Amino acid sequence: MNRKQDSATQKQPKASASDRDPLSIFVRLSRVHLSKVYFERARAELTTNLDTLLERFAALESNGQDPVAAVRDEIMPDPTLGSAAKVILLLWYIGGIKNVGGDWVMQSADQYYRALVWDAIGAHPPTLSNGYFGHWKYPPES
Repeated sequence: MNRKQDSATQKQPKASASDRDPLSIFVRLSRVHLSKVYFERARAELTTNLDTLLERFAALESNGQDPVAAVRDEIMPDPTLGSAAKVILLLWYIGGIKNVGGDWVMQSADQYYRALVWDAIGAHPPTLSNGYFGHWKYPPES
């Protein structure tokens, strides 16, 4: 057996205690640039629901369940965990959280500009352009 095959067939090491702490789980799940900032925001918004959500996700993950399937099939249908997961997904994709009045609250321009929505739709955020002043009046460069 060659080295490449050998490494592919080896069992993955069990998660350490530090891999199971809420921030580590959140970072693995999120894979976004602002993971720690978003974690603190989600904790403030969701309080104990965040811990419950992350514990459930970690349990599903440790059972070998595909993360996407786990979220789709086990977490989103749950009335409590699903609503908490939606808050987090919107935070990642929009960069903000809706307040009780229904208004989006962005904590910083960085969170708005780095929101995943811009990559998902293949666009840049309004008010942010890599072009020079006045570039919009010329045809796009090839």
